[in-house]
Amino acid sequence: MKKSLLSAFASVALLSFSAGAWADEVTEVFECELEKGMTMANAQAVNATWLAFMHANVSKDITSVAATVLVGKSDEFRYFDTYPDLATWAAAKAALETDEGKAIESGFEGVIDCDENKLYRLQHTE
Repeated sequence: MKKSLLSAFASVALLSFSAGAWADEVTEVFECELEKGMTMANAQAVNATWLAFMHANVSKDITSVAATVLVGKSDEFRYFDTYPDLATWAAAKAALETDEGKAIESGFEGVIDCDENKLYRLQHTE
């Protein structure tokens, strides 16, 4: 399954957020597992290509962090992709619908399987 689960979710989500939410930083969290025979080095290499595409086509303010398990099932991990605002997240989803974006996303196939994702609005404590 591609990293960009529920791409239709993007359209619905955009309609459901208030105007004030557009200025808030957002993080999309993917719950993933490595495919058989793959390593985190393989996953990070593909993700580095994805991030370079995002920086070149959407915003250099997009970040992506992998959180790996220290104790427990070691083939499970999370990606935290953070965007400066909801508009940038939407632009990233749109970029992944292009031919080049689809090719970038296809690089995850056979490397990782992300069966769930959630989008969070980050609210910093002052």
